Amino acid sequence: MPQINITIDINESIYLRDPLETNLGKKIIEHAIVLIGEIGFEELNFKKLAQSMESTEASVYRYFENKYKLLAYLVAWYWDFMHFMVLIDIRNVKDSKLKLLQAITTLVNSLDSAMTPSYIDQGKLHLVVVENATKVYHTKNVDALNKEGYYVNYKKIVKTLSEIILEVDNDFEYPIALATNLIEQSLNNEYYIEHLPSLTDVTESNMNARLETIKMIEYMIGRVLPK
Repeated sequence: MPQINITIDINESIYLRDPLETNLGKKIIEHAIVLIGEIGFEELNFKKLAQSMESTEASVYRYFENKYKLLAYLVAWYWDFMHFMVLIDIRNVKDSKLKLLQAITTLVNSLDSAMTPSYIDQGKLHLVVVENATKVYHTKNVDALNKEGYYVNYKKIVKTLSEIILEVDNDFEYPIALATNLIEQSLNNEYYIEHLPSLTDVTESNMNARLETIKMIEYMIGRVLPK
């Protein structure tokens, strides 16, 4: 499948210059994903990032004020693209329950490598999000950042999922909370399987883990939304 040109919409307050506008910016994104995956976000700094891409710290600082905003950008990119993928995968599904299950399957299975740009390693970006997404939301400055629109991409996919939940059961009283929990579970369970297995009933740390996660979430949906 050829790659599709998709416009990613990320709040301008997150970056100083949109990295997707230049080859250098795309290189920053490409190497940041790989480096965070290798050494972790805590050990990341712009000096190490510049070295990995054979550039200068100053070049990175032209795009991002700090590493937190770089991570926020990566997470926002992921959710915007994932939202697009969910909309693509449910577009021809008429049954509301099947539509919800398809959306969950898309979330668990990560991005489609055939559709992501060449500078995005979709598998590594997925792992970066699994391991680090909560660091973007769980921060002392969350209220101010929320007002600036840092989390709009995440909110979009929550809204879409909550609307599908209401299609399944228009009387369900907590569609937004359920949507948020389903999305978080699609990420957290993968992390738990790998690192904290006592926190999940799914214990297969292999290629079947995602299938088991989908099965688990489908079971929960069936119990919460029996209609």
